[in-house]
Amino acid sequence: MSDVKIREVPPQDWPLYKSVRLSSLEDSPDSFGSTYEQEVLLSDAEWQARLDLEFRGLDARPLIAELAGHAVGLAWGVIHEPDSKTAHIYQMWVSPSQRGKGIATSLLNEITAWALNKGCERIALAVTTSNEAAVSLYNSSGYLPAGSLEALRNGSVFLVQPMVKRLGNTK
Repeated sequence: MSDVKIREVPPQDWPLYKSVRLSSLEDSPDSFGSTYEQEVLLSDAEWQARLDLEFRGLDARPLIAELAGHAVGLAWGVIHEPDSKTAHIYQMWVSPSQRGKGIATSLLNEITAWALNKGCERIALAVTTSNEAAVSLYNSSGYLPAGSLEALRNGSVFLVQPMVKRLGNTK
């Protein structure tokens, strides 16, 4: 695990982000609200725009986990206005060959540190209930169920559980 580097994805690395995101959607189609079939159709300009946080007015931290120069994980931390006290985690994924090695925990820790620095009081996410490894990861990381189960996407038989972790920034 010590060889894994977690770093923010700058706008110029959009081809890397595109590659990892499409890999995540192919590998784990029942873990995301979007689908490979939807996102593979995006233009290069749309992929570039996703990482242009300033232009989008988005307070976010897109992260890539790399091992020996290869991307093996992805996660986004996002704060949506007007609720600046809640950070959200999206697109959490680790390559199947690297699962169980602490990479997801490292991604969560990076987003947690970012959220604390931003003054957030909680982090929210949604996890597909059939993904036992992800549910276990989030439970062991202090996330608790928060709200009713929801459909993964329109027409999906898969359900997601919203979860929240309270942070130490409450005043």
